[in-house]
Amino acid sequence: MIRLSPLWSSGAVLQHSSLQQLCGTAAPQQPLRISLRSEHRVYHFEANTDADGVFRVGIPAQPPSGPWSLSISGVSADSIRLDDLWFGLRLVCAGQSNIGWPLRHYPEQLVDVREKLSAASPQSMARAYLTGAYQHPDHPADFHSAGSWQALTVEQCADWPALLCHFSQCYQPKAGATPLMLGLVDLSWPGSAIDAWTEASVPASSPWQPGALFAARLAPWLQQPFAALLWYQGEQDAMGKEAACYADKLQHWLFRCRRYAGWDFPLLLVQIAGFGKPGLPDLQHGFVQVRQAQQQFAASTPNCVLVSAADLGAVQDIHPPLKAELARRLALQLDQLLQPEKTATPLQAQLQQVTAAVAVLRLPDGAQWPQTELITGFFADCPPTGWQAVPARSSADQQQIEIDLPPTATMLCYGMAAQPELTLYNADGLPLWPGIWPLQSS
Repeated sequence: MIRLSPLWSSGAVLQHSSLQQLCGTAAPQQPLRISLRSEHRVYHFEANTDADGVFRVGIPAQPPSGPWSLSISGVSADSIRLDDLWFGLRLVCAGQSNIGWPLRHYPEQLVDVREKLSAASPQSMARAYLTGAYQHPDHPADFHSAGSWQALTVEQCADWPALLCHFSQCYQPKAGATPLMLGLVDLSWPGSAIDAWTEASVPASSPWQPGALFAARLAPWLQQPFAALLWYQGEQDAMGKEAACYADKLQHWLFRCRRYAGWDFPLLLVQIAGFGKPGLPDLQHGFVQVRQAQQQFAASTPNCVLVSAADLGAVQDIHPPLKAELARRLALQLDQLLQPEKTATPLQAQLQQVTAAVAVLRLPDGAQWPQTELITGFFADCPPTGWQAVPARSSADQQQIEIDLPPTATMLCYGMAAQPELTLYNADGLPLWPGIWPLQSS
């Protein structure tokens, strides 16, 4: 029987303009005939399985197009056919459940999405590869299970990940004036730590073990063409005892992934949302430590853009509902990440000047920061009493923030609580990153 890699199935979205590798198994040492057809083109290939029954065939790069059909037949009556294949833009998405949490958990959003889909044209230009990891919360799916491609329709949208559903509605890739089919591969697994997504040398039998999710879910997709990787993970590590180690783990994870993929693929890194009650800064809190690690990593890593969700959290819900706003931010930043002529500037402020009474922060260049007379969200550490809120204001040119300092202030921070208060946004509605600045008067 002819079997293909799970990456090849009807309805799949393949990365356009990239050489594809068709992989599968059949009877050992058997000749195979392969055809790839669209309305305008036909390709014929021949291949032979090896002694183990494995075959690999290179599929020429194709421009954005579809639908295509693929058929494979052997010398016997054995055959297989895939339909409705598209060459479009593929985005691989991995991490925890905030990627894959289904739209059905947000009833009001589900109604809104269904209304929009009902009013839209019948041709959906978005597909998601779903593995069923969230279908039955009391009985999790096998983490080895293959998924299937689903179009974004009125009938199927409830099972779509809420974040990816909103993303598909605000991000429409194009080749010139022609819309591309958008393929979103959801590999996420609930409650997973970064160790499970990092390549390891020892086979794993549980999704919680080191390397388990890398081997079973992520690795196969890294060896096929894709446009970028969306990584939204860190809550599990923030709740554990090794939050302070997350920076090193994140660096190691990406190094192993890019080495396995064979190229420095673009990385869209989501900064985890706040969780818990708002309060004073807590630099030792796991969520604060993970968010800081993500910022430092993004600022120093080539071909990587950070998309902050720090201000989109909920007090008692680890799956905050503001998925549509995060999707909007992802769409903005992915557009910059995939266009070499555009440079994404890290949205972090730099300490420019300190006197006994005032600290001046320089806002990131290349972004417009709306005028705000009074800015909240800044705190100063004032021994021996600790953190206290301090007033801040914009400069006349809107490129600096002036913060009034108490006499005993030794450190300044912004957005460094588990549930941070962010009040500074650029003209695109993207938040200034949280920050810490040791103070030394000049």
